[in-house]
Amino acid sequence: MAEKNDLPAWALAEVFPAKPATSAFGALSRKGGQTEFETFESLSAHVRSSRESVQAIWTPETEGMVPPEAVGDLLEPLRQRFVDLAEAEASDARRNTLLFSLLVLWALYASLANKQIPTEAVEVGLAGLLLVMMGLIPWYDAWKSRKQAWELNEESLAGEEEEARFERWLGREGRVWTTFLLGLLVVVGAVQIWIDLKPAVEAAGLDKEAYRSGEGFRLFTAPFLHGHPLHWFLNVAGLWFIGHRVEALARWPHLLAVFFLSMVAGGLTTAEFMQDRASVGASGGLMGLLGFMLVFETLHQRLVPHPTRRRLFAALILTFAVGFIGYRFIDNYAHGGGLAAGALYAVIVFPRSRSARRPRANKTDLILGSFAALALTTSALVAVYKMVTS
Repeated sequence: MAEKNDLPAWALAEVFPAKPATSAFGALSRKGGQTEFETFESLSAHVRSSRESVQAIWTPETEGMVPPEAVGDLLEPLRQRFVDLAEAEASDARRNTLLFSLLVLWALYASLANKQIPTEAVEVGLAGLLLVMMGLIPWYDAWKSRKQAWELNEESLAGEEEEARFERWLGREGRVWTTFLLGLLVVVGAVQIWIDLKPAVEAAGLDKEAYRSGEGFRLFTAPFLHGHPLHWFLNVAGLWFIGHRVEALARWPHLLAVFFLSMVAGGLTTAEFMQDRASVGASGGLMGLLGFMLVFETLHQRLVPHPTRRRLFAALILTFAVGFIGYRFIDNYAHGGGLAAGALYAVIVFPRSRSARRPRANKTDLILGSFAALALTTSALVAVYKMVTS
């Protein structure tokens, strides 16, 4: 068995609680509830059909609680459970596909009735994006999950166990500074809604002509504004996922530094290459975090199980696919600039390592993170000031 210091944090036994001495078999739900059983058959049936997600189980053979994927005899119940979950996801995706297909048809009809070119109508573009993101992509994911469930075997179950351990560990890690960033987006978003979207963008968005005329503050305020509530929601949801991951694995100073530098890099890129329209949104910073994690996890492969990195690549492909579909509404230059900045930051700051330990934040990191926190807070406050006084 590997020494404790040679294991990544998510692989340590203490990630899961000790098993109780009151029963030989049992299960732990995602909400923390424990269910005890007298036989392995009863535990197996619970894993197969429980309405609640089973996060851990225990048996007389396990030293403590472990993911159900760690017990080979649960292979068949787990396969059936994964198939059922995939079927449910596919059913939801089919319903959403039908709903948003009707929405696309309505948007097309409305644009034609108003004598607009459908490809230039904002409503058609948003409806199309919703169809892809809420219907077609989840439908494909469900199909892939069902295929993987039927192909599940003892070898692939080991990978599922590692991912389950990692997700358990990640869920227990704090997201204080991710919440800080989300708080800034929420505050500025609320003010923007109060002011009204269009006047707010005119006051603090990255208007390229105003920026070139000397209003450099727009480079820092625009990332906290958004062009549509859906735009804001997608960025908030993305930051909740990727921000937490960066904060847990690379520590909080780098979360803030990467986000700040990437949002500026994204702004500079779009100001240079897309000069005909204003830009808003935190996507540059968000893509920077994604680029950072792709490089960071590649250079520090022992910090994460292999299957979890696939999600980051999938997120990258999805982002650029959506950007291609909605190129009239999405600033792909800001995406690309932010992605490159985050990836470059990871290459410079975090050289390749075979260590299983997460990097510690040193004094320089803390100073850098504090500066980034101040710069981000100031940028958000200036955005609010510009909107309110416009």
